[in-house]
Amino acid sequence: MAENPFSLEGQVVLVSGAGRGMGLACAKLIAQCGGTVALAARTQSQVEAGAEAIRAAGGQAQAFRIDVGAIERHDAFLDEVEAACGELRGLVNVAGVSPSFARADQLTPEHFDAIQQVNQRGTFFLTQAVAKRWIEREVGGSVVTISSTAARFGLPRLSAYAMSRAAVEAMSKTMAAEWGFALTAPIRVNCVAPGWMATEFTGEIPAWYASKTENHAALRRWGQPEEVAGAVVYLLSEAARFVTGEVIDVSGGYGPAARPAR
Repeated sequence: MAENPFSLEGQVVLVSGAGRGMGLACAKLIAQCGGTVALAARTQSQVEAGAEAIRAAGGQAQAFRIDVGAIERHDAFLDEVEAACGELRGLVNVAGVSPSFARADQLTPEHFDAIQQVNQRGTFFLTQAVAKRWIEREVGGSVVTISSTAARFGLPRLSAYAMSRAAVEAMSKTMAAEWGFALTAPIRVNCVAPGWMATEFTGEIPAWYASKTENHAALRRWGQPEEVAGAVVYLLSEAARFVTGEVIDVSGGYGPAARPAR
């Protein structure tokens, strides 16, 4: 094992959805741990600002624009990333959308498809594209996908989003089983499932709804993006070399059992 098993020194890691929130927090901590980070998101100005902040702090980072749902662009995008940063050894899937806050009986096919296009389909095929490179080169790697506690607990008005997060958990477990022993070098695949996090993404949730969620967490608060990043770095690192096919909750103890007794 490395002297510091949590070090990412010499590792190149791609983070999708890195323009803000959890993706940006993950990118910053990866860089602090010695990794070179490729920040990718749909909004170029956001990833450029994030990469500049990382470089100003002494880290190594480059910015790239990608719509994860545009799967026909994945290979060319990965060529661009590796030409600028070096060969990837880690992938963190954070990119996700949730354009609808409708009850299941009111959800439109257009909103349903938009969520699955990015959260499920785009995540699958970006992971596949990265893994193909590792398999071809006979090198290992680590994939970490951001899921959500919504995958296991009923969250009203978020049915399509919850379905998309359950899908990536099933995806990760299956990929872990397929790529764990049959390759020259294993590819580890895991998920981190945050609870309610204070981000721009969740800032769009109505106040009446958000106020009810804290009572479902044992710690009685929402988390911060930085509190997710530690679990992601652990799963990328040598410290987690025997961890694959797992889902790590970072939720403050979220669940029905955490409701107040009175």
